[in-house]
Amino acid sequence: MVECKKFGVESIGVEANPFRCFASRVKVDWSVDPDELLGHAEEVAEVVSRKLRADGLDNEDASRNDLPQKLCALKTPPDDAADLPLTNSISPLLLHRTLVLLETLQELKNEKCLGHERLALGKALVFGVSNLEFGPEVGVGPSRRDVPVTDIWLRGIRAMVADIRRFRGLAGIRAVVHRADARKAPRMLDPNSIDAVITSPPYPNEKDYTRTTRLESVLLGFIRNKQDLRALKQDMVRSNTRGVYKSDRDDLLVADHDEVQRIADAIEERRIELGKTSGFERLYARVTKLYFGGMTRHLSDLRSLLRPGAQLAYVVGDQASYLRIMIRTGQLLAEIADSQGFEVVGIDLFRTRLATATREQLREEVVLLRWVGNKARTSKMSASNRYRSILEKIFDAKLKNGMREVDFEREKLIAAARDLQIEIPKNLRDLIYSFRYRAALPETIQSLAGKGETWIIRPTGLAKYRFVLVPDRPIAPNVNMITTKIPDATPGVVSKYSISDEQALLAKLRYNRLIDIFTGVACYSLQNHLRTTVPTMGQVESDEIYVGVDKREPTTFFLFRQRVARTN
Repeated sequence: MVECKKFGVESIGVEANPFRCFASRVKVDWSVDPDELLGHAEEVAEVVSRKLRADGLDNEDASRNDLPQKLCALKTPPDDAADLPLTNSISPLLLHRTLVLLETLQELKNEKCLGHERLALGKALVFGVSNLEFGPEVGVGPSRRDVPVTDIWLRGIRAMVADIRRFRGLAGIRAVVHRADARKAPRMLDPNSIDAVITSPPYPNEKDYTRTTRLESVLLGFIRNKQDLRALKQDMVRSNTRGVYKSDRDDLLVADHDEVQRIADAIEERRIELGKTSGFERLYARVTKLYFGGMTRHLSDLRSLLRPGAQLAYVVGDQASYLRIMIRTGQLLAEIADSQGFEVVGIDLFRTRLATATREQLREEVVLLRWVGNKARTSKMSASNRYRSILEKIFDAKLKNGMREVDFEREKLIAAARDLQIEIPKNLRDLIYSFRYRAALPETIQSLAGKGETWIIRPTGLAKYRFVLVPDRPIAPNVNMITTKIPDATPGVVSKYSISDEQALLAKLRYNRLIDIFTGVACYSLQNHLRTTVPTMGQVESDEIYVGVDKREPTTFFLFRQRVARTN
């Protein structure tokens, strides 16, 4: 986004990590007055210096005999956040100085400068104050016992000031950063508004991406407790076992992808062969499927945002973290993109990396894609695929976290089809009918149901409907009940020419008198396709009405409906 702004190109960013989102917003905000920023920062530095001198901690020598007594009075993070950073990631004295600086920034707060000042402190923390080291994973190195925290922070401020002075003339170029899950981008961006996408998503490995920003996230207040950390992980593409939850359903989106399933099976077989039984190791196969399912969801949702001809570049790397089973991430991502209607332009080698375990050279690649446009993609779409895309669009636009009911009107089907630039169904009722009675809701919707739950559609009035989250209780025969065998009395000519719809099923019921046998009453077909209106439901239709005669009443009416699956 910084490079876009330097070249006068408008840009939009999507970032789930709160500290990284904050950093991105500050880095593209060039409207601050550089002289005001530097003057205020120097004023803050002077106040911090006076406070530390008063406590005798401004330039502490770690060898002094009275340091242990002074350490007892040093500032620390709140108890709920104290255990979140890596152990020994920052020395107690330097932590105290950092917190004094943060405290002073709040006391002398200048709203125009505060974001830049806090970001400069975040950078100083990681690269000049903390004990953190970065390799394939973040770790803790030798302890820094005494460094001038405020001086390091001021150097960062001066570097910012120099950059802003150089590029302040481009401050008006639009650059917006959303804190959000990239798998749910349509909830914040306009349809057909994006010309290009360039990003490097997580790779499927055991790297916990929240650890790399844990220290600054905690000290600057972006993560305050374990609940905040959990919420952050749930908003990220699943790429490591520490971010997997029971409610995750993205793996369902790649249930029919043969290569992803083969890799997951190979990982599980290797785990069993090696006798690996820890909780994390048991999740290796699942997190692999969740990762590619999450990327499938992202690419699927992204389609409605792209303009025809949009170019995309995804930097991804091969991985062998899971028991040395090779995952060709770029190749698999290209296959998934192709299945979502993208044109795969190429897979370019970016660089190679040496695998620490196998000593193999792993490829890091740029997957290049092109969006040909919804019209080109949907020109060959079947009616069922058009129905699915329209319903997914409505559901995703209206669903908010925690919602168990989502209302919509029939007219929204037309608006969604126009947004997707696909043919508007001639029979809008048939779209709803299909997903209420004939077909399961799309996996992109069902994957958002919790364990033991499922989404269904219910009518709520004339041309009004509701997605409802209900317990998943599929209708199934009771194996403990006695089976009654009935000879098939359907005439051969009827069986030969009937098709596989509900009318053919109703014909079999009539010829074999199954309603009579089931109810124990003599029943006769009275009327087919009776339509009426119910105030709280809208229009309803009965497939067939039977009238029966029994010993207790002269007549008894039986309503038979073929449409029972998951709806009532």
